Amino acid sequence: MLETSEDLSEISTELRDIRASVRDTVQVLADELLKREGMNDLKAHSICAQLDLAVRNFEAFAHRANKIRMEQEAEAKSRDELLYLRRFWGSFSAQLSLTRVELNRWTLIRNLVQLQVRERNKRIPLYPATIPETHRSQVAASDEVFDWLHGILNPERQSESAQSAGCFADIALPNSEFHQHLHAAYRVLIAMDHSGPKRFLDVGCGGGLKVLTALRYFDEVSGFDFQASYVSVAEDLMRRGDVERANVFEADALLFEGYGDFEVVYFYRPIRDEEKLIEMEKRIVDMAKPGAILIAPYLGFAHRYKGLECGHVDGHVYVAKTSQTAADRLRRRAAKTGVAVVRDAPGDIENLWSPLLSAARNSGYEVERFLQPV
Repeated sequence: MLETSEDLSEISTELRDIRASVRDTVQVLADELLKREGMNDLKAHSICAQLDLAVRNFEAFAHRANKIRMEQEAEAKSRDELLYLRRFWGSFSAQLSLTRVELNRWTLIRNLVQLQVRERNKRIPLYPATIPETHRSQVAASDEVFDWLHGILNPERQSESAQSAGCFADIALPNSEFHQHLHAAYRVLIAMDHSGPKRFLDVGCGGGLKVLTALRYFDEVSGFDFQASYVSVAEDLMRRGDVERANVFEADALLFEGYGDFEVVYFYRPIRDEEKLIEMEKRIVDMAKPGAILIAPYLGFAHRYKGLECGHVDGHVYVAKTSQTAADRLRRRAAKTGVAVVRDAPGDIENLWSPLLSAARNSGYEVERFLQPV
């Protein structure tokens, strides 16, 4: 039985050592998972077994600590000694309970780790070759509803000045296709091991609905349009949605100078005039940072991207200032990422499993119970 304040210090140290050991082991496992297809599956399984043992050992330690507490309080020789012990054990029990709560999540985290180990050599194409007929019908119905909603949210007609400038009206790309492109771009960013904020720009954003949609995939989203009334509609949409990480503004795609500020740039043929459209494409590519992802879902760009020194990754996703060899490498690497669209929540509290959660999210995986809308 512990009999001195020095003994009490020893049991506190033991708990700290348990936490430190788990934390160090978790970090080693997280580093292994970040190797993705290069991970050593036997090593990952071995580390999981070490964590299984650590969880069991903690329960034995907690049982022993509780037994010591009861014995000490029962044998206290004075009121002051009893108060001293209760203060210590009250604080210690709070730390013990916190550790138990954290370790109880190991089953969920372990499943997440095992999923990544199983899928380390699995390839999931950025664009599926086939879609089940039932899903295709559901998507088509959803796209019709989205087009209807798009028209309701932006009832503005195209202005004469926008028509004179050769701009298209606010044309809605089918929502399901847009999500395909966003998801592909998101996975390519993961394959790039991109660190820092993921910023998205919609060139010709119209009423802003697609800017809002992109917020599900990227940390910061922006959009601009030539027509002021479209921008007013988009601004109102962001206000009603109480959106903080979105920005919409009025600008001319042929004069805008901020293309280099974004990791992902989306443009769906916002200009009717072919010569001006080509001028815009060249401006975007010239100003984009090397490796910026371009989403251009129309045939014209598919015919011109090589002359603009872009690499084609897949579908309508391209990479600026990148060779085709490098783009092909990115496609293969992106196909080995997970498909979850995740990011660290602002309110996340650092805990024992944080390195594993971060490693999983950086590879496109998430604990299933945490997957939820923005």
